[in-house]
Amino acid sequence: MLALRLATDPTAAARARRTVAEALRGWGVPDDTVDDIVLMADELVTNAIEHAGGPVWLRLRLRRGGCVICKVGDGSREAPLLRHSDSDAENGRGLALVAALADAFGSRVTATGKVVWFRRRVRGAGDQAPMTDVDYCPVDRLSAQ
Repeated sequence: MLALRLATDPTAAARARRTVAEALRGWGVPDDTVDDIVLMADELVTNAIEHAGGPVWLRLRLRRGGCVICKVGDGSREAPLLRHSDSDAENGRGLALVAALADAFGSRVTATGKVVWFRRRVRGAGDQAPMTDVDYCPVDRLSAQ
């Protein structure tokens, strides 16, 4: 599992992208899937930094069987909104991108803010994943983690 605490400044997204990519490649995730997961993680981190207060953190886990779960937490209790932006808009499409690339995504309010998460199945990466108590990635268990 990868766990990062991130500063709430512009360098945080670059650090998250670099660290997530290194972890995924170390776990044997194929490059095309690494790119998608890094993009989704970047969107969640960027949203947390731009729209939320308090500390920002990221957790990334590859479960045996090839399921990546990424969670980004922040200090805001306000749930993110999936907006439909014009194709020429400069922003506002981050969650739509996550929705398109992830197998599932969502958010939940916590005592200290919120967690926004996504799940993505990965072909060919499960053999190098750290051992966990679960070999599959059901959506209903994500909010409890």
